[in-house]
Amino acid sequence: MNDALSPPGMTLVSWTITTLLAGAALAQTTNTVEPRAAATQWRGLNYIVVTPNGPTDGGDFGPGTPGTKTSGLQEAFNRAHEEVRDVYIVGGGNNSMLQKGVSYRLDQTLRIPWMQDWRLDGGEYALTYTGEEGDAVVIDSQMNCRLKFGLIVMQRSDGAVVRLAPTTKGPDNFACCVASTFEFNGLVGAGDVWGKSSQQKSTGLLFDTAHAGISGNRVFILEVNACRIGAWLMQGAHNNLVEAQWIHLTNLGIQLGDANAPEVSGNRIIAGISGDIPHTTGVRVFGNRNSLRLDVLSADPERGLVLEEPAHDNLIFTTGLAGGFTNKAKRPTNRLIAPSAPETVATPAVPASGQEVANRNLGPVQVQILTSGKVLEWAQTDSKGQSCALRSGLTPGQTFILNPGDKVRFTYQEAPSWSWKGF
Repeated sequence: MNDALSPPGMTLVSWTITTLLAGAALAQTTNTVEPRAAATQWRGLNYIVVTPNGPTDGGDFGPGTPGTKTSGLQEAFNRAHEEVRDVYIVGGGNNSMLQKGVSYRLDQTLRIPWMQDWRLDGGEYALTYTGEEGDAVVIDSQMNCRLKFGLIVMQRSDGAVVRLAPTTKGPDNFACCVASTFEFNGLVGAGDVWGKSSQQKSTGLLFDTAHAGISGNRVFILEVNACRIGAWLMQGAHNNLVEAQWIHLTNLGIQLGDANAPEVSGNRIIAGISGDIPHTTGVRVFGNRNSLRLDVLSADPERGLVLEEPAHDNLIFTTGLAGGFTNKAKRPTNRLIAPSAPETVATPAVPASGQEVANRNLGPVQVQILTSGKVLEWAQTDSKGQSCALRSGLTPGQTFILNPGDKVRFTYQEAPSWSWKGF
């Protein structure tokens, strides 16, 4: 953390000391939140403040806001947009079993208007969406903004817990989500949080690019739970850093693109995924040139990682890929880097004379010639189509390397034999 992340007008040191002193004072007096003191502190820093019983407990807005269907939050964001001010949401933890903590009820979708150079801050709290359908939180265009949320819970709806959906043109006359930070304590879908059902509901985080692009952002999620899809980046999502510490009890952890719109590229994904229920997939990739750092702890067989037909030039780092992978890529240039080489790599049949065979594995293979046959010439072609032809035969024991997507062909009177080994 640095001074750039501290509240306006305060250095990191002064802000930290003030916060610690305020927290110590509260701890000495009560186990419940003191919203009036928080409202005074943050309002002095040009924040609009939402409190658990606002405005009667000193906040600018809250559940007591006349006519509100969002516990005063929608009204607070609308005011912040009009007055160009930041927003602070008072928290205090949440424990539903003990009926303690701070929770704000959303009876309709909460819509965050477009903002630029803006900040949403707050303590730890829960936002609970009660609607039968629709999304819990929809975030419009954001440019150079920082948004910090607590726990967001979907009770019934099969929509998105959070939908990033830039639609409104900002002061620069275009719509986008760009160069912004989004942080979530947790995203909980309307599925079964105890894992007794294998069919979950809701999408945790949806990058909805139907109207404008989403690029150059940082997204951090501590937990995704009880969703059908944990995070889905649609076509038009580029160059984002998405870190999900723990995605679990979710049918599909992360999806990049889809069959009809696969152009999702340049994103950096860091995720720990454990399905923990039947019918689960770790990561499904349609896009290209993304880098993924994955730890998949449980998934269905061959479903830890699925590379769909359009996927190419993706780089995957993993220390554990439970369930293994399925490679459907038409252009097999994706690469998987793991602590050790795969124990077995299937050796394909030697192709017919003059025909090519490609390395469809997710890493390089060493090809060893076992018997030379009667080869007149042979050639290697890399994934970019560059070919090197050799007018010579083969020698038993000879080896060569094929990277993912590389091809080899032999022209022969008698076929050689070979063996493939993974690196």
